[in-house]
Amino acid sequence: MSKYMNPYRALKNKDYRNFWTAQSISLIGSWIDTTLRGWVAVNLFSESKAAGFIGLIAFLKGFPSVFFSPIAGVLIDWFGPKTILLYTQILDALNAFVMAYLVWKGVLSPFSLLILSLMMGITSGFYLPSRNTFISNIVSKDLLPNALALHAMIFNVARMVGPTIAGFVVKYYGLQIGFIVNAVSFLPLILVLILLPDNHTNTATQTSFARFFRDLSDGIKYVAKNSTLVNTFLGLAVYSLFGMPFGMLMQAFVKSVVRSDILGYGLIMGAMGVGAFVGANVVASINPERLIKLREDWLLLTIGISVLVASFRTILTPYAAFFVGACQSSFFNITNSRTQLLSPSNMKGRTVSLYSFINNGGSPTGTFILGLLANLFGVKNVYTFAGFVLLIFAITRLTYLVNSLDKGKNTI
Repeated sequence: MSKYMNPYRALKNKDYRNFWTAQSISLIGSWIDTTLRGWVAVNLFSESKAAGFIGLIAFLKGFPSVFFSPIAGVLIDWFGPKTILLYTQILDALNAFVMAYLVWKGVLSPFSLLILSLMMGITSGFYLPSRNTFISNIVSKDLLPNALALHAMIFNVARMVGPTIAGFVVKYYGLQIGFIVNAVSFLPLILVLILLPDNHTNTATQTSFARFFRDLSDGIKYVAKNSTLVNTFLGLAVYSLFGMPFGMLMQAFVKSVVRSDILGYGLIMGAMGVGAFVGANVVASINPERLIKLREDWLLLTIGISVLVASFRTILTPYAAFFVGACQSSFFNITNSRTQLLSPSNMKGRTVSLYSFINNGGSPTGTFILGLLANLFGVKNVYTFAGFVLLIFAITRLTYLVNSLDKGKNTI
């Protein structure tokens, strides 16, 4: 097998191509929604409290997955990822329509914004593991890393396009139009999911509460006994806590540190999306066997340096965002592919759900904590702290790797 391959080869699969296209539309709408919710939060509160409220929104949108992702893993293995994914998309679409209605009527309050964010947090606990497992059900194993990379590509193209669209929509048409666009964007994906075949063998007749907890425990034990997955999940946890807040607190960073508006925010997030698109293309061209052996610690090192650059030289924030986006996209592709390819088919729903558990739980938790710290010490200082944490973690892991290799050579 060659080292580099066609980065778009998974699109030859018709079912995946239809899902990928519909998901592209939905993700653009979701990034418009994420941008506008954060900007609403910034303007609902004073500058000294805005970062904390944005962190609280991110916490509510992600932390519930800590409880629901492991549950989702068992339900996915029982009922199939397509069923779980379809229901989550229907619920998220309803959430989006409610948000659009409240903004249109001018009755959106901080409390209703928090409640709607919490509901999104609950569904996200089921969405990510069901989506990733569903992709593995509609493509062959040799195409799985490429399919995941292509999905990351559209996620990051959406992150590039969505905030930019949001900025112009707000400026020329108003907030309510942006939220309506997001609500409508769910419909193609729901339709595609209804029409796509379900390749899962339903075992629901054998389910019980006793079996549920036994299956959940088996999934945790499987990961705990696999040192490669343990190390992968450790890196994922650190990045989710200290790396993901770079983008998730960016509204507050732009307003209080960069001193720009929503168009400036859209430009920075667009640069991050361009970087992620480049990173996803590079990873998509690497064959699966080589991909899962790559060291993601080098990516964490680069991200840490980039965050520090943005902290000390704010004028360079768009460039730093580009490198963060490229490395983040590559990081998630490598760790996600490794998790799925090292998991047996009967355990995949549970291992992927644990991956989502760490990612979804760590990211909002880190954003919430760092947001509160930003209220006390300033957004710039919090970005500096997060950058140093990533830098020190990456250097420690790479130093340990070098020492292990040297020790191995000395024993030969």
